[in-house]
Amino acid sequence: MLRKIIIFLVLLASLTASYGQRNLLEDSITKVHIYEGLKATYKFDFDRAEEEIEFVNKKYPVHPVGSFMKAMLVYWKYYPLTPDNEHAVEFTSLMELCLEQAAVRLDLNEGDTEGIFFDLFGRAFYVMYWADNGSPRKVLPYLGTLYRHTIEGFTLKEELNDFYFTTGLYNYYIEAYPEKHPSYKIIAKLFQEGNKELGLKQLNYCADHSIFLSVEARYFLFLLYLSYENDFSKALVHAEKLYKDFPENNFYLGEYIKILLIQSKFAEAKILLNELYKMPSDFARMQYQLYYAYYQEKYLKNFSTAYIFYNKALEMSEKYKDFTDNYNAFAWMGMGRFYAQKGQYVKANKYFNMATDATAYEYVINDRSCGILNS
Repeated sequence: MLRKIIIFLVLLASLTASYGQRNLLEDSITKVHIYEGLKATYKFDFDRAEEEIEFVNKKYPVHPVGSFMKAMLVYWKYYPLTPDNEHAVEFTSLMELCLEQAAVRLDLNEGDTEGIFFDLFGRAFYVMYWADNGSPRKVLPYLGTLYRHTIEGFTLKEELNDFYFTTGLYNYYIEAYPEKHPSYKIIAKLFQEGNKELGLKQLNYCADHSIFLSVEARYFLFLLYLSYENDFSKALVHAEKLYKDFPENNFYLGEYIKILLIQSKFAEAKILLNELYKMPSDFARMQYQLYYAYYQEKYLKNFSTAYIFYNKALEMSEKYKDFTDNYNAFAWMGMGRFYAQKGQYVKANKYFNMATDATAYEYVINDRSCGILNS
């Protein structure tokens, strides 16, 4: 607590002395450096990203932008970032510093656009980290403010296009999630109404026009078309864009391979599987085992070989724990299909049930066919 008080007082004194000169939205040169730094982060060009962050930090030493960008760099440099990773504390500390710096701006001016933005997205990425790692209780203290700033973002999106991200996600999910999970319909009525079609349009706008969140908006469009809209062709468009913009990012490469396989574009997927295999990362190798298994099963009909690679993927995913639940579900469905085609339905259903417990994604759990998955 004492540390937070000291940090707060130092930041308040620094920011008060130069508040009128510290608005990023009016600094076109620095915005270019921010954009280039984030782009380099997603491209896994971490040396270049460090250089850009250093430039921004020197010009805005007490602004939350620097800690936010540094946290994003740590997140991707050590992806997937789990609580067991030695750099996890660095990430969470940077996001907490981002929130502290944003709080100073908001104490000076509760309507400060940049303060609201960095408070909102500092919380959002902090929540994402804990949710992905199976610790939902840790996100509860952040949700009230997160919701309030999300609603405030509805009116601030014309000042900063990145607010189209949360506005779009809110408009989409507040309608789509209760449709998929009817038990949440009563709860959803307590919140502001949304609009799925408008939400998708707003995410598309954010992907094309924002500074900080264009890549995240693109990825969520891929995810929504894949997992909610069941429009695999549109999902493929966004996955291809992510891969072409960031070919060194093994996560986006893996997602692109997955949608190619789902769309039965096996020749293209095989070429990219070779690229994934060469990437120097245990996580990339785990992705390779998983999607190579699917390729063997669905295209070559080598069910026994596929089973072996599904098992290998599961073994490699163990160290990532809850982070890889969806990958595990993908593998378990494949193992279930292996036993189903052998007529061993008790074993098949065991794996199908394990997959259903691990994920709610319909493109995974509805694929019980041993043939090619149709779009």
